[in-house]
Amino acid sequence: HLMVDGGGGGDDSTKILSFKDMCLTGKVPQITRLTMDLIEQKLAKIEFEDGNPLKPTVIIDDSMFEGLYALWQEALVIKLIGKSIGFHVMKERLTRIWKLNAGFEILDIDHGYYMVTFDQEAYRVKLIGEEPWMIFDNYLIVELWTPDFISPVASINKTMVWIRFPGLNNLVYYDETILLALASAIGKPVKEDINPKDVRRGRFARVCIEVNLTKPVVGRVWLKDLWYHVEYEGLHRICGTCGCYGHLMRECKVEPTMEKK
Repeated sequence: HLMVDGGGGGDDSTKILSFKDMCLTGKVPQITRLTMDLIEQKLAKIEFEDGNPLKPTVIIDDSMFEGLYALWQEALVIKLIGKSIGFHVMKERLTRIWKLNAGFEILDIDHGYYMVTFDQEAYRVKLIGEEPWMIFDNYLIVELWTPDFISPVASINKTMVWIRFPGLNNLVYYDETILLALASAIGKPVKEDINPKDVRRGRFARVCIEVNLTKPVVGRVWLKDLWYHVEYEGLHRICGTCGCYGHLMRECKVEPTMEKK
């Protein structure tokens, strides 16, 4: 909650505005403080790029931003990678996958990003610790909000993904230490999903790793005289030419090369 100026004067001019109120009104409140001319107080100045009056740059003293971040310091920033969905669908899906006992609110901040705040602070840490989350078979990026977050220029460089090794002899290599060693050749292991019953049913054990989306993903790994294919769950746009996530072969700008035998 944040103390805001209601603008009506009297005893009711100041009220408590919740994050839910902001979502409903679509307005971000102003923290109550005296209004002043920042330029006159030498707390702000305007400069022009190359002297061009059509390219003004506003420079405001850092001290003026103190307190403005308080509203968001306990919020999360989320984004669904590889798929675009609307506000109401996002809210419904988050309610379904998170299964929280307390409420939460989301605010659309454009470019596919949402801010999320919770009625109970404990959930913020809990949700990050239980990643990765998926919606419509696509990964949901969940990060702590920071003051330098700006949605138009924000980029997602890393994410946690589930990987499998189809064809791996699970009956022999069905061992946590071996699977984690294989996963370490691909990314940073975070946790594993190993169930003995799944192996007997012919299913593959999987490992959650952190990968850098700006670099080519590892397509296969060598073990005991054989190459094993690496399968990435939820990453549907991996280029077969450069190996990077985010585009397909027909969109790739890298010239294909013949692999040497």
